[in-house]
Amino acid sequence: MQRVRNHLLFWLAYVVFKTYLNITADWSGLIPASTEELEKYFQLLIIQLTLLIVKVPLVYVCFYVLDQFLNARWNLFQSILSLVIGFAMGLILMTVLNHTIILHSILHYTGDSGSWFNLGSLFYHFFTLLFVTGTACALKLLRKQFQSRMREMELKRENTEAELKYLKGQINPHFLFNTLNNIYSLARKNSEQTADAVMKLSKLMRFMLYEASHEDILLLQEIKLIEDYIELEKLRYSNRLTIQFETDIDKPEQRIAPLILIHFVENAFKHGVGESRFESSIIIRITLQQGVLKALIENSVEINQRSSEAAKIGLANIKRQLQLLYPRHQLDITQTEQFFKVALTIPLVV
Repeated sequence: MQRVRNHLLFWLAYVVFKTYLNITADWSGLIPASTEELEKYFQLLIIQLTLLIVKVPLVYVCFYVLDQFLNARWNLFQSILSLVIGFAMGLILMTVLNHTIILHSILHYTGDSGSWFNLGSLFYHFFTLLFVTGTACALKLLRKQFQSRMREMELKRENTEAELKYLKGQINPHFLFNTLNNIYSLARKNSEQTADAVMKLSKLMRFMLYEASHEDILLLQEIKLIEDYIELEKLRYSNRLTIQFETDIDKPEQRIAPLILIHFVENAFKHGVGESRFESSIIIRITLQQGVLKALIENSVEINQRSSEAAKIGLANIKRQLQLLYPRHQLDITQTEQFFKVALTIPLVV
């Protein structure tokens, strides 16, 4: 229905514009100044409406030829031949209408109308038809290009969402699996802290189920998740681990994509402290100032300790998420013989 309305509006605008264009040269101003000028305008308006008998079918024939060519159903020769035939028939019909209806029935011309197919008249009708078909086809091509662009953007958005779901599907089970391993270690030691660890895991799983599926969450929720995770890890490593956790948030209502920061923290425990036999340390600093989020996660490592394949895969996944969600982010990863450091900067306000 909207398409029909748009086409009707195009033809209405064309008729009014073409009529106005044909008569303004005889007016003293931009609008009719007398009854005679107004009558002349309506007379020319009727002429333009009459000529639509030829122009409308020709335009839609051109649309059909254009679609056949763009969809590779017709080759260039077939398309040009069809247009030539269509314009030839249009010129003939325009001439017939001009000499049979317009001159005698509308303009009430009684003199000799001259040759029907004189060269000047044919040129005038040709360029008249070329103007309306060219304008209509140009609008059609612009519309097709716009629709194609919108479809491309929608497809890109759907692909991005699907990829993000896939990446989250890889990270979330990995995160919970590591946490379950921690609780398993406590259970094997018959630790009294096992029950507390299970309760904390329950909170983490509740977050994974109900919050992590959202497009974004409060930054404070992500920080609370990190705090709970740190408390859970403390139960496992006890005294051989030193943790320094600092936050400075100037806008509590700031939102962020879920599980962006927790992965780096979890990586520091799993592939840093978890693979060390000696005392270890982790430093976590998260700041938000004027819409710019900065996160520093640094953990100690043993000399000659190498990153495992699981760690590399996990980092590759989170890097891809950052590229999709925050293209303007900056991620710097530094590894030496003594520490592994991640410095992440995300402009959250454009």
